[in-house]
Amino acid sequence: MKLKRYLGLIVLSGLLTTAQAEEPAIRQDYITGALSSFPFDRHQFAEVAQPLALNQASALTTNQQIIVELAKKAFDDDSFALGMMLVERGQILFQQFKKGTDHKTKFFSYSMAKSLTAMTVGQALCAGQFKSLDDRAGRYAKTIDQTVFGQATLRQLLTMSSGARAPDEDGGSLFGEWNDITTSRISIDALLKKYGNDKANANIFSYNNSDTNALMLAVNGASNFAQLFEQKVWQPSQPEQAATWLTDKQGQLYAAAGFGAVLRDWARLAMRSIALLKGADGSCMTEFMQQATTSQTSDTVKQRVWDYGYQTWVAKKSWGIPVYAWQGAYGQSVLVDPAHERIVIIFRYKAQEASYRAVGGLFARWARMPTQ
Repeated sequence: MKLKRYLGLIVLSGLLTTAQAEEPAIRQDYITGALSSFPFDRHQFAEVAQPLALNQASALTTNQQIIVELAKKAFDDDSFALGMMLVERGQILFQQFKKGTDHKTKFFSYSMAKSLTAMTVGQALCAGQFKSLDDRAGRYAKTIDQTVFGQATLRQLLTMSSGARAPDEDGGSLFGEWNDITTSRISIDALLKKYGNDKANANIFSYNNSDTNALMLAVNGASNFAQLFEQKVWQPSQPEQAATWLTDKQGQLYAAAGFGAVLRDWARLAMRSIALLKGADGSCMTEFMQQATTSQTSDTVKQRVWDYGYQTWVAKKSWGIPVYAWQGAYGQSVLVDPAHERIVIIFRYKAQEASYRAVGGLFARWARMPTQ
């Protein structure tokens, strides 16, 4: 048993794929607000009058001191790190910024937005707007009904198993997709209709932005994705500052990426995910979040450290700890240990293997520590 736990720790400390390790740097300001402002089309979500208290811990336990020292070293050693935070049971143990960033900086996410999309789908299901996750997406998203995405079930889309052909890039995009959407050259509907005639094998994991965007279209067909996210995910997290989400030319949220918020509000969103998992919105959402944050499928083509739940990276069962992660390009991570309500958040503008291992290692160690 000790050997198994030790091996799980070593594996978890990787927290990366080869593609992530070799990823080039992006412009720093793309992560710190440029993509969350003009001239990019975006939807804004307002802050609340009384934000959820998120205070600095007044004193640290011995175990917390150990983890904070590891976090300081990991952050200082990472020349591409921009902001980092550790939270335990609603208290900040560590937060640090550099390169001109601070608590007002809007940190832009890429694929971390996918996990926010999953929570919104769960809310649509539990509100009765979806009858079942085994419904075809095209039942609700009429514009893509005849595509592979419309023929896929909501569950297949949640698990990146639509059966669409593999995307062109490791990050799940088609060539030119990002520029075409964010510069209003094409709508998400049109992109999926153009792309959705090519079929591969359904129920086989293939990381694909279009699966996520098809979920957004399905929610829009049954309700209103932006409103549902705001009412059931964003506002209940009690944020302190406004957030933004990139849209296409029709004002539809680019569900696969594009959400930007300050670091403390990223923490509040992670806390909201834990609250949903623990029953804050009733048994339906608890069941959905349990499925979303545990292994539903694995990549059988590309070797990965994580398994996949619903638009969320999740611990392999062999690890023996029930943790999950929101991950994005260029080194973004929100790592969540729901049992102890422990959260690690880091934003970078380049992914590096050493940094992934350092942060993954401290998270793995922390998740196995008893509460003192």
